[in-house]
Amino acid sequence: RLDSCQKSLSDYLDTKRASFPRFFFISDDELLSVLGNSDPSSIQVHMLKLFDNVKEMQFARGNKVVEGMSSVEKEGFICRTPVTIDGPVENWMTACEDEMHTSLKDITKEGVFNYAKHERTSWLKLVLGMVGLVGSQIWWTWEVEDSFRQAKEGNKYAMKILESKLTGQLNDLVAMVRDKLDGITRKKVNTLLIIDVHARDIVDGFVRESVMHAKEFAWESQLRFYWDRDVDDCIIRQCTGQFRYGYEYMGLNGRLVITPLTDRCYMTLTQALTFKLGGSP
Repeated sequence: RLDSCQKSLSDYLDTKRASFPRFFFISDDELLSVLGNSDPSSIQVHMLKLFDNVKEMQFARGNKVVEGMSSVEKEGFICRTPVTIDGPVENWMTACEDEMHTSLKDITKEGVFNYAKHERTSWLKLVLGMVGLVGSQIWWTWEVEDSFRQAKEGNKYAMKILESKLTGQLNDLVAMVRDKLDGITRKKVNTLLIIDVHARDIVDGFVRESVMHAKEFAWESQLRFYWDRDVDDCIIRQCTGQFRYGYEYMGLNGRLVITPLTDRCYMTLTQALTFKLGGSP
């Protein structure tokens, strides 16, 4: 009899996990404590297990709506449409996840399009850390491909000019790091420095090796970010792989230093995903 009760309970919890798959990341006991509590804010203690770097949801109106999310580093964003807490927990948590993706897509789009309107260092202070990274990578991709286009039209020094510009941007970030900054901005700058050093090194390699065409493998093999106006979304390309950006809130997670080995790891993973295979970093 005990076994049949245990099996019924497991089946019940599995239906909840099928409705909101992130519940697979927490144990049966933890899931039961969430399901057995009428207070929506009881989910807070499990947020870091359910999401990559969401520590808290910002509840409002007497825990009737979710207005935003914040990370361990205390960076956060406000949902464009507050999520009403209604019905089973798996339903409103799914709505929160969907709203996170929708809001971050809008926030990212605005950040990318505002990049050209501000000084880069000022822009970085205005946007979320993850928007600063993806926005910089989208514009870097465009600048490199624009340099290839200029080279095709006869400007042999286009890539050299871009290399000087990227070095200048790096120096600006180094100068920022030496100034007094709040903790959130400092983490943004430190992470962007890692990306920028790699971006400058790639362009420096193109100058030394006279890579002059966007179809060359040296460029095709890079992780390239585009804002595709046709689908109105951020598209990531590498070799034959093409993926949509996920808009999972990352907070200020930081980044590993990018080496030739990590580059090859990314390429292996993107090609595996292209062929519908799995991959573990």
